[in-house]
Amino acid sequence: MRKKVRISIFEYVDYRFFLTDYFNLQKKIFRGFTFRSFAKKAGLSASLLKDILSKRQNLTIPAMRKYAGAMGLGGKESAYFEALAGFNNAATNGEKNRFFGEMVRLRGRSAVKFLDMQQYEYFSEWYHAVVRELVTHAGLGNDPEAIARCIVPFVSTGKIRKSIALLRELGLVYEDPDGTWHASDKVISSEYEIQSVALKNYHTGMLERAREALENCPSEEREFQGLTISAGRETFNRMKERIRCFTDELLAMAAADRGKAEEVYQINLQMFPFTRKGNQR
Repeated sequence: MRKKVRISIFEYVDYRFFLTDYFNLQKKIFRGFTFRSFAKKAGLSASLLKDILSKRQNLTIPAMRKYAGAMGLGGKESAYFEALAGFNNAATNGEKNRFFGEMVRLRGRSAVKFLDMQQYEYFSEWYHAVVRELVTHAGLGNDPEAIARCIVPFVSTGKIRKSIALLRELGLVYEDPDGTWHASDKVISSEYEIQSVALKNYHTGMLERAREALENCPSEEREFQGLTISAGRETFNRMKERIRCFTDELLAMAAADRGKAEEVYQINLQMFPFTRKGNQR
């Protein structure tokens, strides 16, 4: 009697991890299960799977469908596998967001709880970090209406209420028995693919807020600096390290501030190339 595969594709955000775990499990369960036997069942070459797992090739949709058939995946599982392939192979952040949304939809009310989804949601909206500061350091607590009155640009009370619930669920804020709210020291981390896409959304949102501030905030309430310089790789790496040290210093200053927080500020520092390697004469 054939044993059931005990892994769920809905637990994965990387098709290579899924294929690797599937292959290793089948190898434990069935004697003689090899790359060759699996490839033959899928109607593909054994070398293709090895190339996909070693990242020499991406999983194409036609190959994905053949592997799905060989694994006996159902309709919803196959649809998730296809979205997973699209997510991992997407060239732009917009495409990744679209495929990830499809993955979330297909996961539905799964018995498995995905913290990565919540982490993705936290980074995908710029205002979650602002709400966290207002709930804790500004002393507004669980008061969506008061928070909504403070945030510029406007964020609805409903979104703020959901934001507070998300922050609580992630363990980023907590409430004392006396009703005082605090920010935890917990650091959000997640699988690289999720973190990478979500952080791009976060930085895109903050850059848009910076553009609006340049137009709407008086100069005495903002600080914008811009430099265009030439540097070698070694100097570039030293500059990156200095930027990180500077941001650590700013965090330490904020942590040491014992006064009541009067405003919530966003600090953006960017350093990126304006030239392409190999184009210099």
